[in-house]
Parts: sequence; structure tokens; C-alpha cells
Amino acid sequence: MRISLIRRIRRLATSTISRVEQYLQASKPPRKHAKIDDEEQTLDQDCLLLSDQPSPIARMAKLLFLTLLTLLILVLILAYTIYKPPPLLINYLQQKYRPVIFHLPLPPSHRTIALTIDDAPSDHTPAILDLLAKHHAAATFFIIGSQAQENPSVIRSIHEAGHELGNHAWNDEPSISLPLSELERQVKEVEALLPPNASGLKFFRPGSGFFNGKMVGLLAGLGYRVALGSVYPHDAQITNPRWNAAHVLSMVRPGGVIIMHDRRGYSVEEIRLVLEGLERGGWKVVSLGELVRVSEEVEGK
Repeated sequence: MRISLIRRIRRLATSTISRVEQYLQASKPPRKHAKIDDEEQTLDQDCLLLSDQPSPIARMAKLLFLTLLTLLILVLILAYTIYKPPPLLINYLQQKYRPVIFHLPLPPSHRTIALTIDDAPSDHTPAILDLLAKHHAAATFFIIGSQAQENPSVIRSIHEAGHELGNHAWNDEPSISLPLSELERQVKEVEALLPPNASGLKFFRPGSGFFNGKMVGLLAGLGYRVALGSVYPHDAQITNPRWNAAHVLSMVRPGGVIIMHDRRGYSVEEIRLVLEGLERGGWKVVSLGELVRVSEEVEGK
């Protein structure tokens, strides 16, 4: 009796479970619809991902900004290199253009540096000569012919004080723009106005500082050596004497060549500050010819 009852209960339970399973199965959405829902969900996720990506205009603006930033950095690096050329660059130029003087390397113990002054003579030259005498310094003055013609007494004063006279052509203009025949004529006319240097050396500095091989060859044939420099404060453009003097003093090293300018209202003050700073630093300030002599003497040892 009990066995029969148990069997009936089992059959009833099995039947009930079977019906529940059938009901649950019937209540599920079709598999095809489930796939569609999955695809819709995937599509929604893709849309969210796409919405996070920048638009083409935003990408173009970012690219333009990065390009302009890169160009700005390159321009700043170039400007700084021109304003304050590193010793490595000066050494490279001296090795590449050996006939041209940029910097004549000396041992660290030789605290000797050449001072050159462009665009002389002028009304300020006598005061500059007084400063050089006060600080027991010598210099090479690069003479513009048209100014020398008007101030012959100043030229004599420079020479009699023991300084050198260099040739800076007849006018204050880019020498490289002149035909070689015109450059030769100007150099010879300026030379006729200058007493010879005690060293017997002749130096030419091209206006604006640019030169080429033909110019160097022409001048060598006239007995000149082209002289540029390694320390240049751009004082023809920058009118602050303290700024320029600090720039010069930050760049001096043994065998260097300083380029400064006469003929400006701030020239005397600027040169005074430089000479005082060099004197404090224990530097010997000499003419370009003397620097060449010292360099040759060191190389000969």
C-alpha cells in the first residue's frame, strides 16, 4: 500500500516538473530574437566607443597645434644658437674655414682674448681709447673708409696708441653683395688711408659677417686674412649695454675673438663694462695680431 502511494507521488512530481519545464521553455523568447538583441547590444557598445573618439576636425586641430609647437621650438633653438653659438659650433667653423679667424684655441692657462671693434672711427673713439689705456688693453679697430676719410686724426690716435687697424671696406654694407672688382677697389682705397700695423698683418672683416670662398681668395691675394669672431653680443641690434656686456663675459674663453661696435651712443659704456669684467677675471685683452702670434707660439711648442 505504502509502495503504491510512493509511486503515485513520484509520478505526480515527475509530471509536475515536466509541465513546469515545458512552460518555462515556451516562455523563452525565440533564439533568433535573442541574437538580434545581442547584435543590438553590440551595436550600442560600438556607438559608445565611436562617440569617445575625436572628430576629424579635432584631430586636425591637434596635428596643427603640434606642428606649430615643433616649428616654434626649432625657431627658438636656431635663434639661441645664433645669439650664443656653442663652442662646438665655433670649433667646427674654425676647422672648416681655416683661412678665416673665428677663434684661435689656447690652453686654459692662457687667459688671453682678442678685442675687435667695428665701425670706427667715430666721435666715441677717443673715449674708447681712454678706456683701453686705463685697463692696459689692446684692440683691433675695423675701419670704414668713408668715416676714416672724415676723421684722419682719430686714425692716427688709434695707431699711435699701439692698437691695430683692420679693413672694413668703404661703406657699412654687406660685403658679400659687392662684385669682387668693387670689393677689391674699396679694400685698396681703405688701405691707403691706414698706417701699417706693427705686426705687419692685415685683417679684413666683411660687412654683416658673410663671406664666400671667392671673397677669401681675393683678399688672400691682397695680403689680408678674413677675421670674424666667436663672441658677438649683437650690439648693433641690441641697445642695452649691461645686457650686451653680460653676454660677452658669459662667453669668453682662451683664444676667443670679441666683436663689438664703435659709433653708437652706448658703445663707450658697453666697452667699459666688458673691460672691467675681463680685468676682474684676470684676462689679458690683446689685438688680433697679438692673438695670432700667441697662438702660433703655443702651436710651435
